[in-house]
Amino acid sequence: MTPFIISQVLAFITLIIGMVAFQCKDRQNLLRGWFFAAMFAAAHFYYLDNIEAAVLVAIIGIRFLVSSITFDKRLMYFFMAISIAAYAYTYAQPVSLLALTATMIGTWGAFQRSQTTVRLTMMSTELLWVLHNFIIWSPVAVGMEVLFFASNMIGFIRHRKAQETAL
Repeated sequence: MTPFIISQVLAFITLIIGMVAFQCKDRQNLLRGWFFAAMFAAAHFYYLDNIEAAVLVAIIGIRFLVSSITFDKRLMYFFMAISIAAYAYTYAQPVSLLALTATMIGTWGAFQRSQTTVRLTMMSTELLWVLHNFIIWSPVAVGMEVLFFASNMIGFIRHRKAQETAL
């Protein structure tokens, strides 16, 4: 199997894990599911020889896991600093600025208490990743991010309606 085919299989596994995670009701399980999805996505980028994105997404995965148990803003700033340092160290192409921007927005969002805020920031990062993945040409990853956006939106609406009904 070629590295490209392996990368697309890993992106498909990421898709399945991510779709399940987006339907989780509570913030903690949502973020833990995204941790697992991010680890497969990082491997996907590695096989595409996109080291900047692989490193940033691995950091994102660890950040999801940490932010599932704490809201400590010092850790948010720590992950932002690590992401910028990793970006600077691995920089190879301008498209990686999209990955860094998505990482920074997502880092801020992951350390917010509100599930609504977490979901809305993740939707904005998904749009940036769609553009990034299109430019580097990972068709499964483009589709994955589009479906993540849709699944996130469905989960957002579903949980929002449940909150309104409970009132």
